[in-house]
Amino acid sequence: MKTSDNKNTLDKHPNVTGQVPPHSDEAEKALLCCMMIDENVPVEIMHTVRAEDFYYRSHESIYRAMNRIWNDNRPIDLVTVTQELDGMGLLASVGGAQYISALSGFIASTANYKAHADIIKKNSQLRQLMAAANEILKKCYASEDSLETLQYAEKVISDVAEQQGVSALMPFEDAVNEAVADFDAVYRDPKAKRGLATGFRDLDFLLGGLGAGDLVIIAARPGQGKTSIGMNIVGKVATAHIRNGEASKTEQPAVCAIFSLEMPASQLAKRMICSLAQVDFAKMSKGEIKSADEWRKVVDARASLCMSKIFVDDTSLTTPMDILSKCRRLKREQKRLDLVMVDYLTLMSSGKRTENRQQDVSEISRMMKLAAKELGVPILLLSQLSRESEKNKRRPQMSDLRESGAIEQDADVIIFIYREHANDEQSPDKNVAEIIVGKHRNGPLGTVKLRWVGEHVSFTDMDANVPVSAPETSGESDGKEDVGMVLLKAEDAETDVF
Repeated sequence: MKTSDNKNTLDKHPNVTGQVPPHSDEAEKALLCCMMIDENVPVEIMHTVRAEDFYYRSHESIYRAMNRIWNDNRPIDLVTVTQELDGMGLLASVGGAQYISALSGFIASTANYKAHADIIKKNSQLRQLMAAANEILKKCYASEDSLETLQYAEKVISDVAEQQGVSALMPFEDAVNEAVADFDAVYRDPKAKRGLATGFRDLDFLLGGLGAGDLVIIAARPGQGKTSIGMNIVGKVATAHIRNGEASKTEQPAVCAIFSLEMPASQLAKRMICSLAQVDFAKMSKGEIKSADEWRKVVDARASLCMSKIFVDDTSLTTPMDILSKCRRLKREQKRLDLVMVDYLTLMSSGKRTENRQQDVSEISRMMKLAAKELGVPILLLSQLSRESEKNKRRPQMSDLRESGAIEQDADVIIFIYREHANDEQSPDKNVAEIIVGKHRNGPLGTVKLRWVGEHVSFTDMDANVPVSAPETSGESDGKEDVGMVLLKAEDAETDVF
């Protein structure tokens, strides 16, 4: 009933019945008057109100003239505005000198100029939303792709919102005080201003965590573990609030998004379950795991992952705009977003027409950095390395990033994975992986060693205890019975576990 009453009230609004866009003739006249009679008003207004914000064309022209006078460092008054409009050939079209004179005496006080400006900006934003809505409506009539139309609608509405965020110069004193406050907070609590923890102790110490708005490139040759370390980080972040199989009542679960252009979501889930449960992925895939203990670990891992807030998109041919659009929606629905992982850059398309692949990758890199900044979350972007590092048998460097040097420019952090003895079965360092931080915009460079646990498709800290796979049971039927009991108990304890 209340909704119906509101609708009837809106239908009877004079602007709705007359189809008149939102505007205020009085507010526009009052602000122009304040600009001419008080020299302090332009100082506050010129960087916040634009000429396009005025509804009447004559008022827009007058404000443009004032803007030119201001940029020339001349005083804004009745005489200078009249002369400037005359020089622009617009004096007659705005109503002549008589109208400018009338404007200068429209109000007696400039005390409320900020309120006048707010009215003008509010009406301008509403008109821009109307124009955007009209464009969306045209797109709906003409387009055959509903997803493309939805993305277009989100973009034009977002553009309107961004145009209203006019920033101004701030005193450096404010920035200095904020910096000292941050230093003080870190002094009192070293963890106060740290970024999102990756779960790898030495890497977190080197990076200080993943910073909000950072574009983090994880690059390596095929088979070195790019996807694995990315999934390890996501898994650790997403399940950090889970203790002993129960979600923390005080700690909010992190919201993570995974965009997989290479593997289907089910394959990622299998890898993450085996990594979290620390069971042999190959044996699980072949159905060779018969130990009840290991199945219990799988059940526990699944329960933990079901408590987490990980969202997966395995659509192929995804563009940065698709990712940004979906992340905006996810952040709006979940009220937060903590981490995004994209696997991987080489399989992406910019969605724009470019002359060559290098320009395409440059556009992808730039857009992903802008997406990280807008969303305010770290984005893990996985990337392939060229074959040069393999040919020369050396550690990777930034010039090895495939197809574009723009990646090293846009990225805040670049991490290389290097396993020198990966193919040497006899080497004691076969499973040692060097995590090389080749670029760190806000901190030091360095190398961290992790242990690669291939059977679990995961990395661990070098001194971490890695459980040995349970031996095969001699009685196959007894083993299966034990597994059945594990699954039955899991179903009894929590019906949505299996």
